[in-house]
Amino acid sequence: MGSEGSLLETFPDSKITTAALSKLEDSEAIRTAIPLISEAHGGKELSDRVVIQTDSTAIVAVYGDAGGWRVEHRLNAEGRDPKAVLDEAMTAGQGEISLVESPEE
Repeated sequence: MGSEGSLLETFPDSKITTAALSKLEDSEAIRTAIPLISEAHGGKELSDRVVIQTDSTAIVAVYGDAGGWRVEHRLNAEGRDPKAVLDEAMTAGQGEISLVESPEE
């Protein structure tokens, strides 16, 4: 997705709704658009960390505390298995945030 910057320009200047991400998947250009972390707010599910995948690229986009969306990770998907690219993007998107609590010892 050479135009991920222009795609992110279409995002609101706030966290994005999971419904808006689902609509992105209606586009032939978008293979996957999913939230990594979402929270309920005012009756809507909002996300500030998302994965967007096309046939050529996968990105992890993050909405920053100071505002604005930015690409945190970019993966080349050319000639690669789409599931492997998605798995790698999901892992990269987790970053230092643990999505699963470690059991107490």
